[in-house]
Amino acid sequence: MRHSFSNVAFNNTGSAVNVSVGTLSINGSGTDTGTYSASGGAACNFGGGTRTLSAGSTVTVSGTGAVQVTGGTTYVNGTVTGTGNFNVAGGTLTGTGVISSNMTLSSGSVAGTGTLTTKGSSQVTGAIYFSGGKTWVNQGTLTIGGSGYLYFGATSGGTNTLTNAAGGTLNLSSTDGTPITITAGTATFNNAGTLNHTVAGTHAIHSNVAFNNTGTVNVSAGTLSINGSGTDTGTYSASAGAACNFGGGTRTLECGVDGHRHGSGAVQITGGTTYVNGTVTGTGKLNLAGGTLGGTG
Repeated sequence: MRHSFSNVAFNNTGSAVNVSVGTLSINGSGTDTGTYSASGGAACNFGGGTRTLSAGSTVTVSGTGAVQVTGGTTYVNGTVTGTGNFNVAGGTLTGTGVISSNMTLSSGSVAGTGTLTTKGSSQVTGAIYFSGGKTWVNQGTLTIGGSGYLYFGATSGGTNTLTNAAGGTLNLSSTDGTPITITAGTATFNNAGTLNHTVAGTHAIHSNVAFNNTGTVNVSAGTLSINGSGTDTGTYSASAGAACNFGGGTRTLECGVDGHRHGSGAVQITGGTTYVNGTVTGTGKLNLAGGTLGGTG
């Protein structure tokens, strides 16, 4: 059974909101600094209005059920922590805070201005719109899996940036052909940590998404096609039978910095222009299978 607050402002500063069975849908606006807990099979939904987790506050989620955004707009300006799940299943997640709990994003938006940081295990399993001038910094483990994808610029454009920080891990295991895609605005994807492509078939980073690698890119299965422009000072590795393609745009290996490639698969230029202005080294293969190879390195 579903129970809800409709058009009623709800503020939680208490020790806990506990949902042991069913679904509690909080559909009005409010401010939270307290704890939310949902037992296995139960859910507590933020279903409408504008909900604010205030700057300096810590909101704890616990239990094996889900505390989730399903409608309206939720601002995380403080910290969300705990052993529970803080999910996005609709509506809009925004703010400038930190989410340390685990999170599954199956639908809805990550939008608005400022920087939102995730430190736990995050899963993108559906279409997630990413727009409005947002920066998302992953310091934990972010997996774009299932048939999920991140849709830059939908629905409000803007200059949007996804950063996989040093020490972070981003796994691309989605069956979608373009799990990092764009419809409007400006998009940048920075990898300073570890990016893993682990799924069979060919999957692309869209040609209008700039991709910069100062970390490590591992392709253990299939083909990752990086079709946009960018600058590289990091490492690329492709396992046997796998490939990492530079498929379009203008890619630059900066002068004086080693761009390493390892593995028994192929790191290869298949389109666009790649400038090698630094040093490419390692035990793997750097192939020219299309496009243009230039530079002074």
